[in-house]
Amino acid sequence: MTTKAKTVSGETAVTEADVAAWLEENPDFFDGRDALLLKMELPHAHSTNNGEAISLVERQVQLLRERNVETRHKLDEFLANARQNNAIFVKCQRLVLKLIEAKDSNGFFDTLENSFRKEFKSDAYSLIIFSEYAHQINHFTSSLPSETAAEYVGGLMKSKEPYLGVLRQAEQDFLFRHLSLRVKSAAVVSVRHKRQLALLAIGNSDPDYFRSGMGTEFITFIADVIARLLPRFVYLDPK
Repeated sequence: MTTKAKTVSGETAVTEADVAAWLEENPDFFDGRDALLLKMELPHAHSTNNGEAISLVERQVQLLRERNVETRHKLDEFLANARQNNAIFVKCQRLVLKLIEAKDSNGFFDTLENSFRKEFKSDAYSLIIFSEYAHQINHFTSSLPSETAAEYVGGLMKSKEPYLGVLRQAEQDFLFRHLSLRVKSAAVVSVRHKRQLALLAIGNSDPDYFRSGMGTEFITFIADVIARLLPRFVYLDPK
């Protein structure tokens, strides 16, 4: 069939577009016309493996099967994401409850460290609390003036959204120190409540573990919880 209209004896020929538009408006045209439907063939691009043309009915069945497979794959992906999110939620729930139950600063910071290391399988982690005096609280938590931290991670401190991805080497070395070489991707989030209190960083040895475009709801939630509990366990300079 031609794709352009031509005049024959003064009449305009029907184009492929005309036929397609008419069939879309009359999808029940083939009802009761089984013989005609079976004669319709789709050669070449829609042929079977042995090169034979297939009927329109066969092609429709084939399309339905392909769409069913695609739908199942999407459903499997959705369920996998749901299971992963549920597992992360359970870990966050356990962490938050233990943080609330902490009796002193040692228990609070130990809970954070154990959760990141055992529950979330992190290869490195760092919590930098902004305070007037530099002080090492434990091997993953420290306090220091925000001006000092800004010299190394100023861009991360200014960001209002969590950063996910590969860090600059200077940023990574500052945050993770002797564990820096293990880290291939990281998540960094500001810990703030009314004002910025700290910077939380979690590193992983998988380059694709933290990447741009991923959801940040869980790490933001953890940072929000830390921000509200932190004043119970460390002195924060009033500003």
